[in-house]
Amino acid sequence: MYYQEAGGAPLVRLNQKEIEIAAYHGTVFLKRDERGIPRIRAREFCDVLFGLGWAHAYDRMMAMELTRTIAKGQASERLDGTPELVEVDRFFRRYRLWPDSMEEAKRLTGETKELAEAYCKGVNRVIESGRRPFEFRLLRIKPGPWTVADCILMTRMMGLVDLSETQGFMEKLIIQFIQKGVPYGHLKELLPYLEDEPDPSFMDVIRKVKLSDHIVPPTVGLSSIPRLESSNNWVVSGKRTASGKPILCGDPHLDTARLPAIWYETALTCDEFYFFGATVPGLPGFALGRTADLAWSPTYGCMDVSDYFIEEVKDGRYRRGDDWHDFVVREETLRVKGGDPVKLRFFETLHGTLDTEPDGDGYYLCYALCSERTGSGDVGNMMRLPRIKTVSEGMGAFAALDFGAFNWVLADSEGNIGYQMSGGVPVRPEGVSGLLPLPGWDEKYDWKGLHDRDKNPSLYNPEQGYFGTANQDVNEFAALQMLTLPMADNRARRIAQMLQARTDHTVETMKEMHYDLYANEAEAFMEVIAPLLPDSPGARALEHWDCRYDPASEAPTLFESIRWELVKYVFGELGFGRETMDHLVAETIIPYIFYGNFDRVLLGEESALFAGKTREEVYGMAIQRGLAAEAPAYGSTRRVLMKHLVFGGRLPKFLGFDYGPIELRGSRSTIPQGQIFSSGGRVATFSPTYKFIADFAEDGIHTVLGGGPSDRRFSRWYTSGIADWLAGKYGRLVP
Repeated sequence: MYYQEAGGAPLVRLNQKEIEIAAYHGTVFLKRDERGIPRIRAREFCDVLFGLGWAHAYDRMMAMELTRTIAKGQASERLDGTPELVEVDRFFRRYRLWPDSMEEAKRLTGETKELAEAYCKGVNRVIESGRRPFEFRLLRIKPGPWTVADCILMTRMMGLVDLSETQGFMEKLIIQFIQKGVPYGHLKELLPYLEDEPDPSFMDVIRKVKLSDHIVPPTVGLSSIPRLESSNNWVVSGKRTASGKPILCGDPHLDTARLPAIWYETALTCDEFYFFGATVPGLPGFALGRTADLAWSPTYGCMDVSDYFIEEVKDGRYRRGDDWHDFVVREETLRVKGGDPVKLRFFETLHGTLDTEPDGDGYYLCYALCSERTGSGDVGNMMRLPRIKTVSEGMGAFAALDFGAFNWVLADSEGNIGYQMSGGVPVRPEGVSGLLPLPGWDEKYDWKGLHDRDKNPSLYNPEQGYFGTANQDVNEFAALQMLTLPMADNRARRIAQMLQARTDHTVETMKEMHYDLYANEAEAFMEVIAPLLPDSPGARALEHWDCRYDPASEAPTLFESIRWELVKYVFGELGFGRETMDHLVAETIIPYIFYGNFDRVLLGEESALFAGKTREEVYGMAIQRGLAAEAPAYGSTRRVLMKHLVFGGRLPKFLGFDYGPIELRGSRSTIPQGQIFSSGGRVATFSPTYKFIADFAEDGIHTVLGGGPSDRRFSRWYTSGIADWLAGKYGRLVP
């Protein structure tokens, strides 16, 4: 690959030797290692960020521009005027991501502004060179300058997309269940934190709410933003390692059925620090990795930072107490590519934006989100991470982040370890869980600001010498209840079990954990299933299963068949309706990300959802149906194609834009998840996209990444790394 500076500077072969670029204050030196990972060094911090921006743009301009286009609500204008992309634009414009990001950018001052602008100058150096991906030439797209507002836009999109597809989606599903006549007791059994006792008259209001289906449209798969729906991280202190030094591990679980890789791995060095780890193209921040002093890694925190309010509408106005108020009506126009302009109208109240345009009197949903007016502080905090020396200082920086709720584990060179959740949770009235919609006309249900961050879940040097998170319930480490829809604790318990089992942990034992295939979820179910198995070949294979998801074994396939039959039978035929449950399993994320809620009911001795049947009768039916299905080797059922960001599935495979199919290891409850499901009409996955290990007994990190640095199909670094990632062959980044 070649690069030529504007003004006619000599061509330089980027892949084979170090190049020099005149940067913000001085000179930036860039060179790729044997894995194609860019090593960027300069004297000053701002010049290192300039180099990071340059490298991001050089390798990932296509992904960055597509993400920016989608987040601004301009996909139907710049990419394709299809109805699907019009809906994508409608979704993102509803939340004012771009206008608010521009306002937030004005708040940056001093060194924070200078550092962010240095990064943007690096991106723009590549844009100004006239270098354009051929996909952009086909689509007639010419990227404009990258700005600080674009950086803020990326952080705000990360928080919005996750929250809308998880917490918000489930809260809307609760409303739909109530409207379908599902007994409230069934919902409370499924959702333990649903503790509200609503007045019957308000339940009648919920049944009358007019719903739309404005969940994130499937085309958002074009985005290169990490969506930490599900991940693992853990940290172990020196009292449990062979070296006496802390070790920290991370493996964010994201969608692997796409190319390029979501993360951009890099090594940065300046006079102040070195940083090794993963960054996000388009952001001047440091997502996960280490310096000489500090290591950190995030997982999705599941904090309840959003609510639906019900607004009563009459004669085009909404009610507050006994008064009626005019909406703030925001009008926008989509200039649809190859089509007629589309007029958009958004109706805003003091709580947020209506879920749909009011077309008459009645009740409508309004979505409220804590991080709706944030961003500038987050960019500053993420940029300063490499300068932080200690766990305690790092915990403060992470607690201050607004754009999303994440679990951060940390370790430092002094031997300290810690855990901190970021994000702010609203102050709700007593007795309000946040899972049911709230009456927007009654001011006593309004949020009263945000709780202080010192109430967020956190731990400093825990007594046991280790801690890990896997999206589980961490309310016990907080000063108040902050999570209402945590994921199951199976992975977290397995991580704790393996960390507690020895006091001589090394990098090698961490690698074993990264690829461990034992499922304690399956162990719990098999205690009930095993005594009920008939005498048949399939049953005998299952009877002797060790609860490991061995790709060559048929036993995990049989178990999965029985468990899914249990879900569909209990929650479908006996509970919410078979058609409803079949749809949730086939077309939504709900049974996959919230599988623990379903397991809790299924593993109980009795349940109202068993509809008067004994647990043995329920399981007997599921076993009969599950064993009747075909049972190939488990690995053959876990194959997915890694699709190109733009042309995925549209071009002949021999052209090389798509890769695979690859085989995902594990299940929903093993440390490395291998979930495959359909959401919004497209195949999506949860699996570890990047695994890294930081051992403070040595410099550098051990890593594997599911892809390469480049989004260019004909670059040698497009699919580099995938084979090693699948095989568990770690590389090293060292100073």
